[in-house]
Amino acid sequence: MNFDFTEEQQAIAELSGQILGDLVTHERLKELERSGAPLFVADAWAELAKANLLGICLPESDGGSGLGFLEACIVLDQIGRTVAPLPYLATVVCGALPLAEFGTEHQRRRWLPGVITGETILSAGLAELGSGVAAVTPRPSTMAEAIGGGYRLHGEKAFVSYAQQAAALLVPARTEDDRTIVALVETTRPGVRIEPLLTTSGLPEGLVTLAGVEISPDEVLGGTAADGEEIVSWIADRATVGVCALQAGVCAAALKLTATYTSERHQFGVPIATFQAVAHRAADAYTDSNGVALTMWQAAWRLSAGLPAADEIDIAKFWAADGGQRMIHACQHLHGGIGVDTDYSLHRYFRWSKHLELTLGGASEHLRFLGARLASEPV
Repeated sequence: MNFDFTEEQQAIAELSGQILGDLVTHERLKELERSGAPLFVADAWAELAKANLLGICLPESDGGSGLGFLEACIVLDQIGRTVAPLPYLATVVCGALPLAEFGTEHQRRRWLPGVITGETILSAGLAELGSGVAAVTPRPSTMAEAIGGGYRLHGEKAFVSYAQQAAALLVPARTEDDRTIVALVETTRPGVRIEPLLTTSGLPEGLVTLAGVEISPDEVLGGTAADGEEIVSWIADRATVGVCALQAGVCAAALKLTATYTSERHQFGVPIATFQAVAHRAADAYTDSNGVALTMWQAAWRLSAGLPAADEIDIAKFWAADGGQRMIHACQHLHGGIGVDTDYSLHRYFRWSKHLELTLGGASEHLRFLGARLASEPV
């Protein structure tokens, strides 16, 4: 596998990095956090739309650039580097990509143009509460009761990213004949209630309650005959790697910030970076950061190429969770007391990293998935 970007991919990284670097500064984020408003940098979202970075991985026939999931991960990596509070993962990866892959022509025409122009925010309710924790499953407990040709939805979806800002949600539900469907639920529909949740990262999330929400057959992703379990697994795979891409960006930026700090901070007349203990800790953090990035790019590339990627996805998520938390703790340690000062930017990377560590499963959960597959393979 070649980890070098093509010229086009490098241009995507540079363009998205420039837009986000100019508009999502530390001072801008501090101002937004003090306002108490939901964390969303609207002008940065609009600029990404103008540069067609919201439609970059969508088919040309739907108005996109016709590139792939790997290019979406390049943008997500840049979002992580700037800790930019934007619904790219929710809207593009969890909403628009499944619509482009499985949606009917009517569904694509209804939702994708607004995503590409930045006017429409989408999200997906993949996680449900069970035994006190959130779990993603292709066999949800949310129920879809048949009414005529459509359905009436009952249930809850937890930790739905940007739920309050979204125009519509992709909602997996279980029918009475034990099939999974994925419903396209407009958030203004009667019976939809969204309760804001307090998150580690500060990013908007919601608990979505569906109390008898009625949907028509046209509002079932891919139609009523579509394989909902396949769709949910398809979305979850890309959402998981998208989380890893955000974590890779967070790790890269936090490490760069730490390298600068330890080079400029002096004790006994020399930079603390010259101290052996500091250098060793920084080297371990560098190794972990590279592990997060390389395993993520491998999984993203295999998904983009249409290759089997189940093992690579779980390996990437393990590194994003285990290596990511180890790396961010090292950065925090090397900064000393200033690392917990909210006037300094490291605290934001720390909060994001901890949030991403457990989003869509922590390290142990993905090791169990990987171990179960290995155990099932013949010797």
